[in-house]
Amino acid sequence: MNDRNYHHGNLREALTEAAQDILATGGVEALSLRKVALKAGVSPTALYSHFKDKRALLALLATRGFEQLSAYMETETHKAGSSSDTDAFSLLSLARGYVKFAVENAELFRLMFGQEVGNLRDFPELAEAGSKCYAMMADCVATRVNINNPATSPTVAATAAWSLVHGLATLINDGRVSANSCGVTSNDEMIRQVCQTLFVRAGDRA
Repeated sequence: MNDRNYHHGNLREALTEAAQDILATGGVEALSLRKVALKAGVSPTALYSHFKDKRALLALLATRGFEQLSAYMETETHKAGSSSDTDAFSLLSLARGYVKFAVENAELFRLMFGQEVGNLRDFPELAEAGSKCYAMMADCVATRVNINNPATSPTVAATAAWSLVHGLATLINDGRVSANSCGVTSNDEMIRQVCQTLFVRAGDRA
């Protein structure tokens, strides 16, 4: 396929998909603009019509990653169902979505939280997508803090929750912990018990 084979607007998406494939199989270290162009079947110069540089391409990948992460978290809250807002957006449901995304998209997850993109202020859409994920968790934790322990700072509690869930996802991806090493039957059970140690009150529905 050469540059002329793409209809207007399709090349950017083809390049993005090529970059996603390279990232998934080889990590960010394997991703270069030349390799992306080659995989998409276009000349390297065609790529610069859509991406200023590699950082711009990585920022788009990370933005889409955060959008997918939010979707995973929302899906898990909907699966849980609820008769109350507190349960519908429980930390446990959000944690399940967060860890599931991280495990299924390990290299993308590393890119999203790595240093390759640089200053997020250069990419407002990426900053906004990342903030949405954090806000979902922060809102959930703030609700629980207000009900159970009004003296606790919601911001500190949200940071603790994010650290807990992100740390667990990272440890799983790095092979540091597993369901077997924790003596449980599945990642889902491990997530449930980890969340219960800090945030889920006895009697809350999982």
